[in-house]
Amino acid sequence: MVHETDNPRSGADADAHARLQYNGNSRSASWHYTVDDKEAVQSFEHIWRCWAAGSTTGNNQGIQVEVCVNSDGNYLKAIQNAAELIAKIMKDENIPISNVVQHNHFSGKNCPRNMREGNITWSQLITMVKNANGNVQQQKPITDNNKYRVLTGTYATKQAAENVLDVLKHRFGWLAYIEQDTRQWRVKTGTFTGMTAAQVGAEKIKAAKLAQIANVVAI
Repeated sequence: MVHETDNPRSGADADAHARLQYNGNSRSASWHYTVDDKEAVQSFEHIWRCWAAGSTTGNNQGIQVEVCVNSDGNYLKAIQNAAELIAKIMKDENIPISNVVQHNHFSGKNCPRNMREGNITWSQLITMVKNANGNVQQQKPITDNNKYRVLTGTYATKQAAENVLDVLKHRFGWLAYIEQDTRQWRVKTGTFTGMTAAQVGAEKIKAAKLAQIANVVAI
């Protein structure tokens, strides 16, 4: 089921909305995924019932996807990312395209509002989903079964390291730890299988500006 956050404030991206849920959402609502122009963040497994549809049937049966409309984001790219995500969910859960519906379908609420107003039409989104679903590429089997970790450079304060740890654990969904290095601290991840996966993890840390240095080490 497709929603929009209806929150145009600058910074109201996928990470911010996922953190809202993690820190104890004050609203009587919840959702599985939040998508913006850069990423999709999953807050709940599909088996969890989330309260977003406005009806018992929609809550019980729906996988809720919220699309961000923050003013400092690219709405079209967020929709494209949502289409890719929806196509993946359909493939993973064997869901037909006919079961991809708007929030409005169950409750009559004007949501997703921007799509309903024609900024990007619903039919355009469905076309994007169909195209994405037709181009899903299977991952190549892992041939490197060695184990690796990613270690950041050092931080001058433990609080700085804890801030990075929080992102790795609750935004990226990784296992991660803090270790002391003389009077400074660094963050190390759990294990990755294969050098390629570890290198991708290191690049993700640097791209998110969590560390200038992220080294891959064999274990």
